[in-house]
Amino acid sequence: MTGKTHMAVGIATGLALSTGKPLREQLILLTASAIGSLVPDLDHPKSKLNQRILVFKNRIFKVLSYLIIGVGLIYLGSALEDIVFKILGIALMLTGISSHRGFTHSLLGFFLFSSIVQIYSIRFHLNEIYIGFNIGYILHLVMDFFTPQGIQLFFPLTESISSPITIKTNGEGENLIFIGSSFYSIYFLVQLIR
Repeated sequence: MTGKTHMAVGIATGLALSTGKPLREQLILLTASAIGSLVPDLDHPKSKLNQRILVFKNRIFKVLSYLIIGVGLIYLGSALEDIVFKILGIALMLTGISSHRGFTHSLLGFFLFSSIVQIYSIRFHLNEIYIGFNIGYILHLVMDFFTPQGIQLFFPLTESISSPITIKTNGEGENLIFIGSSFYSIYFLVQLIR
């Protein structure tokens, strides 16, 4: 699936989950679900997030960038005795060396990124970040599970698994999901304005 569809589904779900909550919590949950829906594609050099992060959008630069950042974060985590920086450093190094729909699309990737978000949400008393991020991330994995390429759910095993029923990336099925999620979001926004 494309980044725009992942984001549309993340936003629609964030809006649905935030119904009835105070505005601050709604905005946090919505933002976290949108970001969570994009994080798994950090393993692709041309993903929506990497368009903003990487100077050059190719595999070699992605690998080098994430390895350097990861080593730096592990060093910083050791110097500050902060486990979060160490975990993030390991996660980014694995993101750098893995292929698309590898580490970040696995249970291990979800666990590491989710752990980082959980620690910060506890530190800053922002449970909405943890909930929104996890929902966005999990929905991304579920959606990519329905593509013919599938996902490496049990990374480091390289076997990709996919649903017997698949939806082609950028195909009619994905377009329907994007349009449906967009209309759903517009409906929720109209309800909030009323």
